[in-house]
Amino acid sequence: MKLRLLLALSAMLAVTPALAASPADVLKGELDAMVAAGELPQALVLIEQHGKPLVEVATGYADIESRKPIERDAIFRLYSMSKPITSVGVLMLAEEGKLALTDPLGRYLPEMADLRVWDGSAAANTVPATRPVTIEDLLLHRSGLTYEFMGDTPVQRWYRENGVARATAVASTAMQVPPATTLDELVARLGKAPLLHQPGARFSYGFSTTVLGAVIERVSGESLDAFLKARILSPLEMKDTAFVVSDAQAPRLVTGYAASAAGLRAVDRPEKSEYRDPTRLRDGGGALAGTLEDYRHFAEMLAGRGVWHGRRLLRAETVDALFTPRLRTGGGEHLDAPFGYGLAIGDAGTEARGGLPVGAGSWSGSANTYFFTDPAHDVVAILMTNELTPGPFEARTWKLREALNRAALAAMRR
Repeated sequence: MKLRLLLALSAMLAVTPALAASPADVLKGELDAMVAAGELPQALVLIEQHGKPLVEVATGYADIESRKPIERDAIFRLYSMSKPITSVGVLMLAEEGKLALTDPLGRYLPEMADLRVWDGSAAANTVPATRPVTIEDLLLHRSGLTYEFMGDTPVQRWYRENGVARATAVASTAMQVPPATTLDELVARLGKAPLLHQPGARFSYGFSTTVLGAVIERVSGESLDAFLKARILSPLEMKDTAFVVSDAQAPRLVTGYAASAAGLRAVDRPEKSEYRDPTRLRDGGGALAGTLEDYRHFAEMLAGRGVWHGRRLLRAETVDALFTPRLRTGGGEHLDAPFGYGLAIGDAGTEARGGLPVGAGSWSGSANTYFFTDPAHDVVAILMTNELTPGPFEARTWKLREALNRAALAAMRR
């Protein structure tokens, strides 16, 4: 009898599959491997549902050379993950009736009232715009504004020849005129530049959110710093998020790296970072720095349809509008997604290819910060790192995002 029981138990153990690794363990293994291979300097990850952490990962170094471990309160350059914050600021002004999304841009920025459009020729020849650029065009990146590093059409060349840029480690193109040093100066230069296409024609990534920052200043009568702090950052207790990293915060600012054939190359060290300059251009499209915890609060507010810890920042219907797809971004297999008022929106297609989950709203930064928030399931997922991945190394970007998306889908309950 004992022998039969032992044989039966052995048979059961033989066919019982090994316990599957947790989503946290799988994700940590993937990120640890990238750090060990020299593909990633550091990463902090949080995935939560209903405010409760499901996955938390910390790996790598705030500074590789000194082997300084990454800490939970590390400060990262957000780059374009600044954009959703600025977009929320504009939607607040719209809620208050201080502007309408259908308003022409020139009503608030007269220097951008008479924009002309590149005619598609080999030179930067222009034709009149068929209609004015609106506030909604800027929120949806369909204004026709671009970045100087987004291509080599006559429009991007005009930008480079005329200093239509701001000084940043992200820019990889040589400027023939020094970049703008203030937001007003950049707006004035954009007002003279040709648009890449007619307003409303399609999605084109560029200075649209930067210009929204200037709109906020003109409409509110406050500096962009002051408006964002009073209306968004302070109510959400985002105490480390700002355009300038203070002396007290500087030891927590990670070193900024860029991928290269020779390995990870330091391009922005804390002691000499552009983020330490109190006179730097306040670009609401790409110049904030902050912590994972701070961005968690912002993402939780969106997941809560405008409410965070009992404080309402936006009406629920405004958040719903933010998450409503209105056009597609285009840009190929990894980038194409529906787009709302400042966020890419996941659909069945994006989720099927390992991208953004259905219904989630997301954006990212040039140095591979990435987040999504899902109001339907009250989920927040954030990955913080600071590594620029130019062309030959962009596969690392998709590898990071897909790893976070997989872990979130495995951990969350739908």
